[in-house]
Amino acid sequence: MSSFRTEAELLSWYQEQIVKQTATLHHLNHRISLFSWLRLTSFILLLGFITLFALREYLLFLFLSVGAFVALIFLIVVHQRLYRRRDSNTTLMSILQNELDCIHGIGNFYSDGQVFAQRLPFADDLDLFGKHSLFHHLNRCTTSFGQDLLAEALITGAREKQRILMLQEAVAELSVDMPFNQEIQRLFVQAYAERDHQEPRSSKEFLLLFANKAYKIAAWLLPATTLLALLVVIFTGVSSLFVIFSTFSLLAAFAQNRKMMLLAEETSGIGHSIKAYSEALRLLRKRNNHSSILQQMEGQANEAIEALKELGKIAEWFDRRANILLYVAGNALFAYDLQLALRYENWKSRYFTQMEEWLMTTGRLEMLISLAVFRHNHPDFCTPEISEEVKIQANSLGHPLIQHKKRINNDINLQIDPRIVLVTGSNMSGKSTWLRTLGLNVILAQTGAVVCANSFIWKPMPVLSSLRQTDSLHENTSLFMNELLQLKFILDAASKPLPCLILLDEVLRGTNSDDKYSGSEALIRRLSKSNSLVVMATHDLKLSKLEHELNNRVTNHCFESHIIDGQLIFDYKIRPGVAVNRNATWLMQDMGIIEME
Repeated sequence: MSSFRTEAELLSWYQEQIVKQTATLHHLNHRISLFSWLRLTSFILLLGFITLFALREYLLFLFLSVGAFVALIFLIVVHQRLYRRRDSNTTLMSILQNELDCIHGIGNFYSDGQVFAQRLPFADDLDLFGKHSLFHHLNRCTTSFGQDLLAEALITGAREKQRILMLQEAVAELSVDMPFNQEIQRLFVQAYAERDHQEPRSSKEFLLLFANKAYKIAAWLLPATTLLALLVVIFTGVSSLFVIFSTFSLLAAFAQNRKMMLLAEETSGIGHSIKAYSEALRLLRKRNNHSSILQQMEGQANEAIEALKELGKIAEWFDRRANILLYVAGNALFAYDLQLALRYENWKSRYFTQMEEWLMTTGRLEMLISLAVFRHNHPDFCTPEISEEVKIQANSLGHPLIQHKKRINNDINLQIDPRIVLVTGSNMSGKSTWLRTLGLNVILAQTGAVVCANSFIWKPMPVLSSLRQTDSLHENTSLFMNELLQLKFILDAASKPLPCLILLDEVLRGTNSDDKYSGSEALIRRLSKSNSLVVMATHDLKLSKLEHELNNRVTNHCFESHIIDGQLIFDYKIRPGVAVNRNATWLMQDMGIIEME
């Protein structure tokens, strides 16, 4: 669990980290200002010594000019490093502030995952994707690989006990190493900003455009002849051969420009990202990993680090082709394009088949860090335990997306039997929130994350739901038809031996009351024969009779509301039994919509 006991301690820790980084930023700004003046001074001295040497021709002034020039180069290098350190510091401060914003419920600057909503029909039921969703709450991924893996974890989750235990172990280990997590986040956030939202892409196509041996011969023959011609110029003063050979080399580069453009497209803008991935994997290898998943990833990182570092350099050299002076001089003298193309294609020949695995390793690291930061930020959450029996038991279970101060927790005990819990209650009493509370925590548990409870024991199982329905103009289906399609999907899954958690909220809204009751009753009777756990919220109190008719396979629970001193009060606590209080008529009367005689 988190090293903090309370949310107040956690907030204090983040604020202390921001104060430290702010002090570092002030120090860096002071040094940057100092080195700016030193650079200016050294440049003025350089101009002065050069002028004095030109006027007096004293060797002392020449030596001082050289010294000033060396000092200027040194100051420029140090100055650039200070700027990079400040950029890193600023990024880290934004990451720390983002964590505070997430804890306070303000928002998260990482992606909300709305693009993944289409992968899971009715994903909106449990607020899995979109603004302020579970994905948005968890996500600390900047790469598409990390986001894909995190989304897949929420959609499918792990089912095997050993896999979940391995994930829990890795998440727990990373959650107590926040400096490592934040450094990886910093690397990837900066790379995301610098690559202008472009990133490396894995592809199944493997095309070599410069595989012909003639290109390899030309890559060495062209610069050799051009340089020999340059020596002729130096020693004899005859420049005709140099002009001929350098022009020929340049024309050869022009002739291959179309192929070079194709290679440049593959590497365009990925240099910063690749360097960040290489550095992240180097840091992973450097730390003392204990969990089996992290050790496996460390093994995958060993070869990837140097290979990705080399690819990053190649990508940067491709980007530098845009410099017209470098392009002309490089190709005229050294066959720059051919050398670069051969180096890149040699890299592809050695590492292309492993590239996808390396990208997935960086994505997996981001996904695990997302879950680790979630664990670190919730000291009041618990690590769930896996049961061999089909059941879900939790003490003080709460909605993981509701802030601690506003959250109302409840206990739950689902098992076979009774396998179906009918939840009744008035409007706004908490039925729908309770269904989402249960579903979201099961999904969290099956990603290896902590859950919002004091204790949680469950059998891993798919989560199926029908909570929110909407019309689909694109598919030309009504709300009612959408619901029927989802119910059919749920029943097909429930008919299989694998147990599921099924969450239903006020089914069959789009029909008359008698039809709705008979359809709901038949649905419950069929689900009572399945091997699944079912929680169904309903306003139809007549369904509560099934508790006595279905051999203890159904149990009734409810949320109540109370009118005290003219105020409608909800306690949002679930209790055994059938709801007896109503609030719709009272609310309509209180708002002046109707008048009671």
